Amino acid sequence: MNKLLYSLFLFTVLFGNDAVVDSTAPTFYLRTLDNKSFFLSKELKKQKPIVLSFFATWCVPCRKEMPKLDSLSQVFKDVSFYLVNVSGLSGKEKEETEKVKKMLLSLNVDLPVLMDKYAVTAEKYDALILPTTVVINPEGLIVYKHTGYEKGDEKELSIILEQFSPNEDSESPKKE
Repeated sequence: MNKLLYSLFLFTVLFGNDAVVDSTAPTFYLRTLDNKSFFLSKELKKQKPIVLSFFATWCVPCRKEMPKLDSLSQVFKDVSFYLVNVSGLSGKEKEETEKVKKMLLSLNVDLPVLMDKYAVTAEKYDALILPTTVVINPEGLIVYKHTGYEKGDEKELSIILEQFSPNEDSESPKKE
C-alpha cells in the first residue's frame, strides 16, 4: 500500500499542475504592487495574449530582461505584460513592495507587477528558475515558455508575439 501511495505522489509531483506549452494556463489570484486584486481568469476574459515574467530583485538576468520586456510592451500594445515577483522562492526573504518599486524605477521599467510572496503561482507555472517567461494565448493556452535570459532572447519572444498582432497588409490588395 505504501508503494502505491508513494507512486501516486511521485506521479502527481512529476506530472501534476505544472504549466507546460500547449496546456491550459493555471489560474491564480495575486495582489498587485499597488495592493489591488488580480485574477488571471478575469484577465483571460479580455481575449488578449498575456506575458508573465517571473522575477526577483536579487536575480541579475531578470534585471537584464525587464527593460527588454518593457520595450516589447510598447511595440505589442494588444498584449498584456505582467512581472510576477516571486521573492519567497527557495526560502529567500520576502521582498517588500518599496524594494521592488525602487528596482523598477532604477531600471526605468513601467510594467504592472504581481506579488507572489509565497511562490505558489511560480510553482504552478514551474517557474522555479528565474527569470521564467510564459506567453498565454487569448484562449488561455500556454504557447511559449522560456527559462533564463541571454541577450537576444527578446527577439525570439517578439517572433512569438507577432502571431497575435493584426496583419495590416491582409486587407490591402496584393501587388504583383
